Amino acid sequence: MNSTTRRILLYLLLLSAIITVAAALSLVYNLNAIADHYQQLAQEMGRTFFKELVIVRRWNANLGGIYAPVTEQLQPNPYLDDPHRDLTTTDGQRLTKVNPVFMTRLLSEMPDHTAENIQFHITSLNPLNPHNAPDDWERVALQSFEHNAVEHFAVVEEPGGRFLRYMGRLVTEQACLICHAKQGYQLGNVRGGIRVSLPLAPFEAAAADSRRQSYWVHGAFWLITLTLLWVGGILLLRNVAQLEGLNRYMKDLNKQLEVAALTDSLTGIPNRLYFDQQLETHMISSQRYGVAFSVIMLDLDHFKQINDHYGHPVGDRVLREFSQIVKQQLRLTDQFARWGGEEFIIAAPHTLLDHALTMAERIRAAVAECNLATIGRVTASIGVTEYRPGETAMALLERVDDALYRAKANGRNRVETG
Repeated sequence: MNSTTRRILLYLLLLSAIITVAAALSLVYNLNAIADHYQQLAQEMGRTFFKELVIVRRWNANLGGIYAPVTEQLQPNPYLDDPHRDLTTTDGQRLTKVNPVFMTRLLSEMPDHTAENIQFHITSLNPLNPHNAPDDWERVALQSFEHNAVEHFAVVEEPGGRFLRYMGRLVTEQACLICHAKQGYQLGNVRGGIRVSLPLAPFEAAAADSRRQSYWVHGAFWLITLTLLWVGGILLLRNVAQLEGLNRYMKDLNKQLEVAALTDSLTGIPNRLYFDQQLETHMISSQRYGVAFSVIMLDLDHFKQINDHYGHPVGDRVLREFSQIVKQQLRLTDQFARWGGEEFIIAAPHTLLDHALTMAERIRAAVAECNLATIGRVTASIGVTEYRPGETAMALLERVDDALYRAKANGRNRVETG
């Protein structure tokens, strides 16, 4: 295992760890958020229940109490000190006054809400009715009201299961003084509270469903993300292996070039011997692996006239500038060499004839558009052919040479195929 492969594997492991930690942190955050949501929902339900009771009590107090028939279930409130507590109608029906406190206790005993296991209890640190005395939790809540708290809640274990206990404070209003002024209460004093107990089982069941969904979502995200990461990583490792093999192959070729010094001394590009070696390599690769390649041969038009008119030093400079123009149009994988005199040749690996023609036309246009020092514009004739599996190097070169001469015969500054 080479260093590149080890580095890629290390990155994959690191990314996997990051994804795992991120998914775990997100899961923990969501689970906590779910728990907080349902607890806040229960708290808000308890708060709403309390507010509704306060509204009903205020309605009763503003009316000065309401009268209801005396029955076996409804007996007069012995703790209500009111000379008008009990009345008898003209037809002989007995009525008793139900004040806000008595009404609250009667409501707490109704089966409609006890069936849902919702409980509430009116209480005070100074109750008139002993049934309204606070338990230990309620006493703590009432004492907190003495220190300006407006509500108190906690989760407690009760015989029926886990409950959310909520208590809101009751503040003395004008209508309340009718019954409570004699206890020393004044307007605005905190005179007690109402404790509401909500069973948490329904909320916990809903939270459990949400948690299961969160587990599924995070698990699926984690699994899919890691799968995509490692599939991509494996493909990358394969590509890296192929590229490293190609790099080793190119390095071997470069060493051969350095040893043999296969460079044209005038233009600085490889010479014919170098090209012959490359051509042989491409032919073997094409026959063994079925890889296409094409050959492009170029010739400067009227180069003899340039030498005759401007001299050989200018002609040499033209050859150097021409070779640089051509090189700028080539890919890194293309092999460009001086074939001899004013002729140049290109081997374009992994290139079909149509693509080679496009490359040749691009080279021809670049040469024709470039102004050379001293002589101005020059043109080039170009022949292009694609290697045919099984043919010899001589046959391939003859075909591209024939294409070049057809380009010259057909008016120069053009591209022909062979």
